[in-house]
Amino acid sequence: MMTPPPTGIVVRFPERPKKLEAWAKEHGAVSLSRAAETLVVFEASRGLENIQSIAAKSNTRCTVSLLEPVREFQPLISRRSNTDGKVDTIVIVDPLSSGALLAAMAAERGLGLVRVLSKAFPEEFMRIVPTGCSGTLEWLATLEFDDQSPEATARAISDLEFAHVAGVAVGCESGVECYDMLTELLEGFPSNGSAQSLTRRDKYPMGEAVRAAGLRACEQKLCATWDQAETFIDGWCVLKPCKSAGTDGVYIAKNHEEARRRFNQILGQENIFGETNDAVLVQEFLRGTEFVVDSVSIEGVHKCTAIWVYDKRPCNGAQFVYHSMSLFQTPSGEREEKLVAYVHAVLDALGVRYGPSHAEVMWQHDGPCLVEVGCRPHGGEGTFVGMIEKVIGKGFDQLSVMLDAIEKPYRFHRLPKRPPTFQGGAIEVCLIAYEQGTLRGLPGLQSVRHLASFHAEEIKVAIGDDITKTVDFLSTPGSIMLVHNDADQLHRDVDFIHHISKPGNGLYDISPKLRLRSL
Repeated sequence: MMTPPPTGIVVRFPERPKKLEAWAKEHGAVSLSRAAETLVVFEASRGLENIQSIAAKSNTRCTVSLLEPVREFQPLISRRSNTDGKVDTIVIVDPLSSGALLAAMAAERGLGLVRVLSKAFPEEFMRIVPTGCSGTLEWLATLEFDDQSPEATARAISDLEFAHVAGVAVGCESGVECYDMLTELLEGFPSNGSAQSLTRRDKYPMGEAVRAAGLRACEQKLCATWDQAETFIDGWCVLKPCKSAGTDGVYIAKNHEEARRRFNQILGQENIFGETNDAVLVQEFLRGTEFVVDSVSIEGVHKCTAIWVYDKRPCNGAQFVYHSMSLFQTPSGEREEKLVAYVHAVLDALGVRYGPSHAEVMWQHDGPCLVEVGCRPHGGEGTFVGMIEKVIGKGFDQLSVMLDAIEKPYRFHRLPKRPPTFQGGAIEVCLIAYEQGTLRGLPGLQSVRHLASFHAEEIKVAIGDDITKTVDFLSTPGSIMLVHNDADQLHRDVDFIHHISKPGNGLYDISPKLRLRSL
């Protein structure tokens, strides 16, 4: 790629067809991807009619116009540049959920953006981005990972003529293995390598690696058939896919009959990333309080950026529905020390030396036990960033630390092993819909905005949308971020939000869908 000419002829492709970059290069032009289109710019001296003829032969719907594209391309080319004129760029693998916010924060620092998609995602999954990032990110290039030839994707990154790649980051769970392979293949970039990739993505070898390191790990068995599961189950158990995220396909079973039903619901189905569940992971049921420990690592040095405590409850027929997530600390810090020490030992066991991690840990009577760890940033569309900045301080959130690890590692090394003591608290309240139908409005939202602890909102639904009962993080209507110095005030506001979310209490105006009967 080259820098776009100061004046030129632009061809717009609203549908963003595949292989457009190669087509542009073949014809001596420059292609740049934007939110909902791709622009290909030719030198004006080549003539409008000539370019119209070339565009017509592309057999793809497009428009051709003569303009001065400098203004149009300014957000794309006015980036921090090196002496060779190349744009300092970050490559993000699967920049979805909080990965999209990571991209936006990188752009604010003047970095150009290149994304690698580990696979072809369904359109609804591509829309899982923070509201403020929807349609606003300017991608200098989009590459599709070639799992048959990862080397080809690595070469494509190295061959980006306009870019000086400052770093590579992973945006969400689906990109972990792709991220490992690319960083291993790209010369000069820190990498966890691919030898232990499976232990960082697949929950069964993950648990076995933790156990082999002498750390507490839950009892488990990988089962391709129900007969294998039946011999392992003795009372309460947890059944889940080996690869997924959130609470997708995770069930508690209290007896063999219920376990068999849940087993059949998981086996052979696709997880949220479109991967088929070829086996089911059956684990012991861990009783206790569930915590999340978020960290970032450089050269095997791990820094905890936040500790959260989950509130998950049965709801709408689902067993694990997020109700809230609270920033956690105790006066003594003793539990935090034990959680962080355990999780960082887990990261060592999994071969994590670089990048972000998001570990879910159950605190039992005798200490912590791993539920699972994602070697990627905390998800949830990155709503945690603003709360961390408000309560702990600017630059302590996981996404900022990830960027510092790439750009300014000295900032990383100045961080304490875990966050300093903070004043007040922060809670993300997950909105829950108890009815389904067409959303006519959110009349109670205004009262939420007037709460003493209200900090921000992330609303995922719009008037006129069809909404379903909330059973997982994909079906939640949104979340409310609360920050306050008074813990009692925080919990009163949490209770208020959950109260008005119930049917008839004012948060939602939902028109039930009419069910037509056949005569």
